[in-house]
Amino acid sequence: MTVPILGKDMRDLLTRDTRFRNVWLGETAANFGMQLTTFLLPLVAVTALDSSGTGVGMISVGQFLPVVAFSLIAGLVVDRHPPRRTLVAGTVARGAAVAAIAALYATGSLTLVPLVLLTAVVGTANVFYEVAYQSTIPKIVPTDAITAANGLHQSTYSVSQLAGSSAAGFLLGRFGLSATLAVTTALFVGAAISGFMVRGVQAPGVAVAGRSPLRSIGDGLRYTWALRPIRDLCVQAGVANLHMQAFLTAFLLFAVRDAGLSGTMVGVVVGIGSVGSLIGSLCASRLADRFAVGTLLCAGVVLAAVGLLGEASASRAGSGFAVSAAVAFAVQGFGVALFNVFAVSLRQAIPVEHQLGAVTAGYRLVALGTLPLGGLVGGLLADAVTAAGAVWLISGSYLLFSCLLMFSPLRTVRTVEEAKNLGEPAAHALDVR
Repeated sequence: MTVPILGKDMRDLLTRDTRFRNVWLGETAANFGMQLTTFLLPLVAVTALDSSGTGVGMISVGQFLPVVAFSLIAGLVVDRHPPRRTLVAGTVARGAAVAAIAALYATGSLTLVPLVLLTAVVGTANVFYEVAYQSTIPKIVPTDAITAANGLHQSTYSVSQLAGSSAAGFLLGRFGLSATLAVTTALFVGAAISGFMVRGVQAPGVAVAGRSPLRSIGDGLRYTWALRPIRDLCVQAGVANLHMQAFLTAFLLFAVRDAGLSGTMVGVVVGIGSVGSLIGSLCASRLADRFAVGTLLCAGVVLAAVGLLGEASASRAGSGFAVSAAVAFAVQGFGVALFNVFAVSLRQAIPVEHQLGAVTAGYRLVALGTLPLGGLVGGLLADAVTAAGAVWLISGSYLLFSCLLMFSPLRTVRTVEEAKNLGEPAAHALDVR
């Protein structure tokens, strides 16, 4: 007897719900396109342009800065316009930017400035696309199927993380940079076609009619912060990303300089975390049938913290360091996926419909805004107390902060449908219905 990889709810969504299938297929293509893009852009700067470390750093700034600069605007756009427009526009813009890089490279006209600018276009378009995608799911999927939908999304993301760099390396070695950029552009074209086929999903424009953009953004922020469950998720996600980015920075320094691992081996060790993430995302929906959502949410955070502590412990494993660290990264990946699936599901189910875009944008701003700070903290700690000491300090700190959700009303929530009622008090108090 064979056990299907996907749970029944996931299979039903893919086979019976045309709109969700179109959105998911588009997201799958877009995810792989973004993974290839994220891998290729710094590589173009190093190999084709012989850029300095500062130049490569500017590529990272171009990818990240739009999250801070445009997340709230993206939320406003998604709450005022049909999501199909944003899904298609965001994907077309990314594909056009990658195609422009390929054309400039092929003609020998590519320099650092246009590469950074086009990277910023990709990053900006990605912000709008992601906010639109995550705000669309609760509009086309019943509340009781949101967890299954997000499980599929997280599993797709995990697979693209695991396979994206390898696929990019293979394509580069076999066909060259121009062909690899062309494949990336084709993935975005496919995602745009899937987005265009998503019909019948309207924006809740009546609720925001007559409000100025600034007032709408302000209302969205006030609503997001006043909603205790969403606020708790925002804080937990921000704290988690800060710790994990700090840990990864210190861990990379330790693995290369102290443990003597090659860059390839470090990539394999860290990449195994994506296997744990894939397993966690596929198991989430089934686990929700047996355990309370609040329990699984808290368990995911604690497991992620235990994984970090295991990675720190691996620093004392001597010759078994790589294997011990890989297992710990898999545990961390499982916990992170479990948290992400239920955090996104709750974030989609709790807000009133016309605040979905604002809540999604505000959440991503807080959650992702701590990443550069985490990298800086990890580097400073490694310089101050050694890389080995830094991984212990960071993992211990995160284990303490993983207890934050134990004091949240989310801890006692049994189902995603039940959590929907938690949004009513804030909606009435702020008069945003």
